[in-house]
Amino acid sequence: MKLCKYILTAAAFLFAGGAVHARTEALSVRAELDSTVMTQGYRTALRVTVLGPEDAHTVDWPRKDTQLAGVDVVDVKCDTTGLGNGRLEQVYTIMLQPFDPDTITIPPLRVAAGSDTAASRSLVLKVLPVELDSLTEIHPMEGPAVYPARWFDWIPRWVTDYWGWIVLALGVVAAGVAAWMYFRKGGTAIVRKRRELPPYELAMRRLGALRERRLAESGHEKEYYTELTDILRQYLEGRFGINAMEMTSTEIMRTLRSNEHTRMSADNMRAVLEVADFVKFAKMRPLPDDNVKTYQAAVAFVEATKPAPEPESGEGGDKSNSNKN
Repeated sequence: MKLCKYILTAAAFLFAGGAVHARTEALSVRAELDSTVMTQGYRTALRVTVLGPEDAHTVDWPRKDTQLAGVDVVDVKCDTTGLGNGRLEQVYTIMLQPFDPDTITIPPLRVAAGSDTAASRSLVLKVLPVELDSLTEIHPMEGPAVYPARWFDWIPRWVTDYWGWIVLALGVVAAGVAAWMYFRKGGTAIVRKRRELPPYELAMRRLGALRERRLAESGHEKEYYTELTDILRQYLEGRFGINAMEMTSTEIMRTLRSNEHTRMSADNMRAVLEVADFVKFAKMRPLPDDNVKTYQAAVAFVEATKPAPEPESGEGGDKSNSNKN
């Protein structure tokens, strides 16, 4: 009886050991590199084959956009194939991309299935540095690329834009309206001439507009006197043909005193030019009374030198009628 008990106990131990061995053999991991020597910056694939039951799963494996032993993991893919009897073959493709030259040891990758675990063997990857050209091998720069021109390259950019087409359409419409008006009037285009203001009216209108702007009162004395003297200079050119825009203040006064039409009112012009020169060149700030007096002197000069009104022809017409009678 004791002998049978020993035989049964030994058989039980052998059976259990065989089961554990079979279970261990049923789970296996094999890893290999496509290339064990590579240049930094290039990629190589780490292929891991897992054979085991359906519940086999990885333990602490690298994921995409992480690192494995200091090497960037670019991508991770898995292909699964059923082998029957509840067993699977899983092939993992792990893309590695090292950027630093070194000798890298990839640690074992573990897989678990129930209470059993298995691990791959460690691998060695040698990363070589990139060979750079020496400084003596400087390559010349390439010239600018030349492409053949096409007809639509000459079209301005604004024409091809959204607003360019609108402007172009409006231009075509305006040209059509102008052509219609031209041929409607028997081939003669009607263009209204803008009436030019006489020098006196133009100067008085500009002086009134300058006063309304109140430049001197707001601290812009230099701008005020510059525009005031320009109005008078242009008035002299339009009224008497004096090229005052190209003259100095002294030359203007000499010309005015030698002209019989401006001799009597030259003092008003002198008052304006003197204050204006002090403001523009000596940077003097006149008093408010000075600004008013200068403006009044400019108006008085224009009023004193304006053209005399034309005599009415009523008297002459009456005399001619009386003579006829």
